[in-house]
Amino acid sequence: MSSGYVIPVDPIELATRFAAAQDPRFDEEDEPLDETAEGEDISEEEMKGFFSDNDYESRIAPLLDRIPEREADLIYLYFIQRKRQADIAQIFNVTQAAISYRLDRGIQRIKFLLSIPQVTEEELRQDLPGAFPQEIDVDILVGMWETTCQSEVASTLGLTQGRVRHRFFKAVKTLETAAEADEVYAPYHKIFSAIAGKKFNILREVKLPQWADRGGDGCF
Repeated sequence: MSSGYVIPVDPIELATRFAAAQDPRFDEEDEPLDETAEGEDISEEEMKGFFSDNDYESRIAPLLDRIPEREADLIYLYFIQRKRQADIAQIFNVTQAAISYRLDRGIQRIKFLLSIPQVTEEELRQDLPGAFPQEIDVDILVGMWETTCQSEVASTLGLTQGRVRHRFFKAVKTLETAAEADEVYAPYHKIFSAIAGKKFNILREVKLPQWADRGGDGCF
């Protein structure tokens, strides 16, 4: 999503962004969010129980910028436009199972975001230096907040993934101590503890052709 969380109402306009096989964003070789996610689809009846109208307007819409754009668009079409999965699939020229799977993935990401305190990058960069005198630690934490993917952070910062991993886990411990002394760090400790608790890659969409052979996408 490119500007705030306002999505064009016309689904045909959305379809031009990732229609048919010409758009690799509907490649099935994405990263799984968990060991059981790949290949699953969820029924429309199950889907209807996830979000209420009030949830969407007050809680969900402000979070859509933090999940992959296509999943945000599908959530909008399904929960706000009230379009059936079969109709959405026809618009985008993909299978209904693909739409169902993408919706489920988007919901998993939204659920994660709802489970952690909502902060901004500005707040992170303002508060974290009080606990981390080295700027690199702040940069790593900000990167992990944004992508939850160690390899992506390593690539962005020009570091090895091993170094990012080591400093990230050390930073989580530091935040635990800092939160005990000053409550300003409590939300940050909760955020990064959640990521460290097997939520790596929950916000990062990665597409690698060799995923099926490797069994992963490099974001561990």
